Amino acid sequence: MNFSQLQSVVALAETGSFTEAAYAIDLTQSAVSYAIAALERELGITIFERNRKGGVVLTGVGKKIMPHVRALLAQAEAIEQEARAARGEAAGKVRVGNIESLVAPELFASLLTHFQRQHPEIEVVLFNGSMHEVGEWVESSIIDVGFMLMPANGLDGQLLLTDELYALVSPEHRLGKRKAVTQSDLREESFILEKTHCMRLFMQLAGFGPMRIRYQASDSATILAMVREGLGVSLTPRMVLPKKLEGVVALPFDPPQHIKIGLVTRSQELAPRGARLFIQTARTWMQEQAAALALQP
Repeated sequence: MNFSQLQSVVALAETGSFTEAAYAIDLTQSAVSYAIAALERELGITIFERNRKGGVVLTGVGKKIMPHVRALLAQAEAIEQEARAARGEAAGKVRVGNIESLVAPELFASLLTHFQRQHPEIEVVLFNGSMHEVGEWVESSIIDVGFMLMPANGLDGQLLLTDELYALVSPEHRLGKRKAVTQSDLREESFILEKTHCMRLFMQLAGFGPMRIRYQASDSATILAMVREGLGVSLTPRMVLPKKLEGVVALPFDPPQHIKIGLVTRSQELAPRGARLFIQTARTWMQEQAAALALQP
């Protein structure tokens, strides 16, 4: 078993094509095919098979070994980064998972700009997904670090800041003239939520009981348009609110409903150096931004 074989397995699993896998890891197609065949012979198992559409997919045992393959590659990357740092060569890579409904795109982009200025030698690879996806990516070593709601069970987390949950209603809504709302105010309302597990977690963490979800949409612009039309109410973290809300009223809760946002890894002790630097930089920078936004760090 060698590094090239493990890289080939991951590349083929992600692309489903020998040609694309070879391109992804800068090998020839025949080299990828040989590496995987050699590993299958060594282990005495079949890792890949063809599906009905002619694509290459993992077998049952292939799916079972994949988390271990990714973990081995992640640890190899961590070793290389530590060795480069010891030689005074800090170049490396960090794979970051973001949840757009949790961290505002503008804030996330500003954080990346700040990090790249601090550490221009470290390449950042971005992954955008849902709460469930980011958690799975961290657990399976697809990414090194990801933004999550805290606490994140089973993962090593570092709290970054505390945001506040807001309710969104139309100006004509019966609550549209209020300065704040309570949970009981929304008990009989119909909700418009994103098609992600993230919003349901917001509601659970805020202590909401069963709610009537009338519509689900895949993006915030659609949700805002539906709220504006009076089709229902919605919830969102304060940090992801647009700077200008036209035809929508954002109301805080009384008492405030706080949500904790952090960065998680499988293990901070074993995380690659690039991931640890990203967490350190993000924590300092995000707290500065939180203070500027009058959020509680």
